[in-house]
Amino acid sequence: MYRLLFLTLCLFLPSILMAATRFTYISPESERDPRMTYDRELLRLALDKTRDMFGDYELVPAPIMTKDRARLSLQFNSFTNLFVMDSYSSRRNGKGLAYVRFPIHLGIVSYRICFVSPKQQAAMAGVTDLDGLRRFTFGQGKGWLDVEILRHAGLKVVEVVSYEMLFKMVARGRFDLLCRGASELRSEQLTHKDVANLLVDDHLLLYYPLPRLFYTNMANGDALKRVEVGLHRAWQDGSLQALWRHSFGPAIAFAGLKQRRMLRLENPFLEGINFDYLPYFYNPMTDRFGKD
Repeated sequence: MYRLLFLTLCLFLPSILMAATRFTYISPESERDPRMTYDRELLRLALDKTRDMFGDYELVPAPIMTKDRARLSLQFNSFTNLFVMDSYSSRRNGKGLAYVRFPIHLGIVSYRICFVSPKQQAAMAGVTDLDGLRRFTFGQGKGWLDVEILRHAGLKVVEVVSYEMLFKMVARGRFDLLCRGASELRSEQLTHKDVANLLVDDHLLLYYPLPRLFYTNMANGDALKRVEVGLHRAWQDGSLQALWRHSFGPAIAFAGLKQRRMLRLENPFLEGINFDYLPYFYNPMTDRFGKD
C-alpha cells in the first residue's frame, strides 16, 4: 500500500510543482472599450519573458467592473494575482497596494486631445492659454485621476460613472470637452462611429505627466517581481517598444501632436513615486524615448 502511495505521489508531484501561476487582468468596461487590449498584451509579454525564471502561467480575465470596483478588488485581493493599470497617485500610497516600477504606456497618455461638443468646436480655435480654457466644461470618468488634475488647474469637471455615456454626453453638448490620451482617442472614435456629432478638436493639446503603472496587492510580491523583471527584459530587447508602436502608432499619427497648441498643466499627485519614469517617456516632438 505504501509503495502504491509513493508511486502515485511520484506520478503527480511533477505536475503539482509545475502548475501554472494564475494572473488576472481587468476586462474592458464594455464591448466597445479598446483601452485594455494593450495592457493585457503587455502583461502577457512580461510573463512570456520570464518563463525561464518563474515557470508557466495562465492569464485570465476578471469580471467587468468600474475603476472604483477594480481598486477595491486590489485592496481586498479578491482575485489571484490581479494586476490593474492605473495612473500613479500619491493618494493611493499606504492602502495595501504595490506597483510595478515601469510606466507601461511610456508617457503617451500625458498628451491629451479632446472630443468637443458641436456648439463649442469653433470656439476652441481661439484658446491660447489656461484662462481661455476655463470657459469650458470637461467630462471625465468617475474616479479618474484626470478629474483632480483638471480641477487643480481651476477647470470645471463633470464626473460620469458610465464610460459609454461620456461619448454620448459630449456629442449632445452636456459638457464641452472630453479629453483623452493621444493613444486612446482614435480607437475610441472608430468604435463609437454610431454616436452622431462625436467631433474631434483640431487645435488643442494638453500635457500633464501621467505615469501609468500596473498595481497589485502587496501580498503578491512574487508576481509583482516577475512582471517587473519581464517588463525590463522586454524594454531591453526592444519587444516592448515594438508592441507599443504597433498598438499606438496609428493613433499618434492621427493625433497630429506637433501641429497643436500645447498647454501644460501640473500633476500635483506625483509625490512619493520611487523610480525615475522619465527615461521611458515618449517625446512626440522628436519621436524618441527619454529625457532629451
